[in-house]
Amino acid sequence: MNQTKIIATTACLAFLGGAAYAQNLNGTVNTSFYGSPLAVQTINTGFGNATGGDSANGSELDAAYGQVSGGNLYLFLAGNIENNGNHLNLFVDGGAPGQSTLALPTTGTMKAMNGSVFSPGFQATFALDMNDFSGTLYSEEYTYGGAGVLTGGYVGSLAETSTGIAAGSDGGVSSLYLNNTHVSTMGAAGTALSGATSGANTTTGLELVIPLASIGYTGGLIEVLADINGGSDGYLSNQFLPGLATGTGDLGTSTFNFGSNPDEFFTVPEPSTWVLGASGLATLLLLRRRK
Repeated sequence: MNQTKIIATTACLAFLGGAAYAQNLNGTVNTSFYGSPLAVQTINTGFGNATGGDSANGSELDAAYGQVSGGNLYLFLAGNIENNGNHLNLFVDGGAPGQSTLALPTTGTMKAMNGSVFSPGFQATFALDMNDFSGTLYSEEYTYGGAGVLTGGYVGSLAETSTGIAAGSDGGVSSLYLNNTHVSTMGAAGTALSGATSGANTTTGLELVIPLASIGYTGGLIEVLADINGGSDGYLSNQFLPGLATGTGDLGTSTFNFGSNPDEFFTVPEPSTWVLGASGLATLLLLRRRK
């Protein structure tokens, strides 16, 4: 098999600009739904360039997109995960009191990251860990369980097939699709982002839907941090979204510390942003016609 396509659902309804919009999850970014990137990678990967075909030989995070609609958080992470057991870590701050220092239950591999310190103001209310090993995607999910509490652990695996596979509902991620076919053209590790198919030019990757109840959503902006990690979550790469400073090599540790790094996260607009934008435009057009 020359690509990973893991799917849990094929269609979701979204609200965009005041109209119902059908978003089919297929692991290819739909900018008509997501709009512009919310974060774009800044540096070339230290985990090797993917040569395509289930992302052989490399892992990277190129760009992030997000949208809130119909009681769900939609995220798209452009890039790829090497199928040697490398991990993708995702942390979300939904607004409720969460964890400024990661303290997950010891029920999965992600516990190796406990003690990681988020940027000032970021409090994790949801965490996801995924790794692709020889064509099977393994997942851990930690959902909001009350002030400062994340509950969960290993939730199961999805095998590669040509048509996708349905996933059971566990209260965390309700649907996902991984298109792992990206062919990387990034330059030397740690240098400023380069390559014709890197950054916002990368169009395939991981697409997922998370119910707002799972992230402790309280309204307003949602903050998100993503990274690529090594086997057993024990060796962080230099691939974070938002991207790190030019010249940064792989962290090489199981934990990160962004306590002195403000804004090491990207924000997903609240749902009303689209509605207000659409209604504001309509008002301007109406006023213009009346002149």
